[in-house]
Amino acid sequence: MLTSATGVPHHVALQLAAAEAGRHGHAFVAERDGGIAGAALLSSDPVFPGLLITLVAVAEPYRGRGLGGALADLLDERLAHETLPASCHLRDDRTDGRRFAERRGFAVKGDNLGWSFDLVAEGAALEAQAREAARSAGVRIRRTDMAMEPETVLECALRCMPGLPSDQSADPEQARDYFPADAILLLAESEEPEEGAPLAIGVTVVAPRTEEGAWYTMFTGVDASYRRRGVARALKTESFLRARRAGGRSVVTHNHETNEAVLGLNRSFGMRPATGYWDLRRAPLT
Repeated sequence: MLTSATGVPHHVALQLAAAEAGRHGHAFVAERDGGIAGAALLSSDPVFPGLLITLVAVAEPYRGRGLGGALADLLDERLAHETLPASCHLRDDRTDGRRFAERRGFAVKGDNLGWSFDLVAEGAALEAQAREAARSAGVRIRRTDMAMEPETVLECALRCMPGLPSDQSADPEQARDYFPADAILLLAESEEPEEGAPLAIGVTVVAPRTEEGAWYTMFTGVDASYRRRGVARALKTESFLRARRAGGRSVVTHNHETNEAVLGLNRSFGMRPATGYWDLRRAPLT
């Protein structure tokens, strides 16, 4: 999984668990000399039930020998009986992988740009910046988790989805398992909520990546009625501070190429371009 788009191993574990539980799912491994030389996975998406996830990975010493094609053939045999579109997320520095996917009938649907924030360089100023960002936005930021407040988090996250560049609808029940146990989940609450208005108006989640000291922003969203007030800035700044306190040295995020609001926010933080990922799709074979 060194070529994982997000670097968060929890997502692959969810996909494998979906297959094991009898939902859409098949996993294959290719072995040589007692070790695993490659693997392939077909699984239901853990959050967006209208997609099937595909993955083909071959260890470096075994590439160029047709192993990836053989694994992909096994997936195609299963996909021939499916009515849902297949998808895969591929790092945008893997042009060889993109060519492989395109030969199998996949096409790029969108590009998610990568951004990286240096927590070590900015760490000393984060506490004051987080405090000022929350004051300016008129919110308080607090930490919670899915074990304590699943309904509050999911209800807020779903209110934040409209207007985001996604063509899929999230399944709240499946989304309960989306965030790993070691994630930092933050809610933004209005300091002076209007009568009848929700208290939680934004949410962000950061989680450790596979690399030591690296964290990943899994989601940041603000209720459409409260956007352009600085709430997203307050959430992201506080998440940077919390990740730094947890030993993080950097935070990586991905945002769709059309999401100009958040891309501008990333630039304003001084975030630097990093490896992104392509979203590739293929229509059902049937």
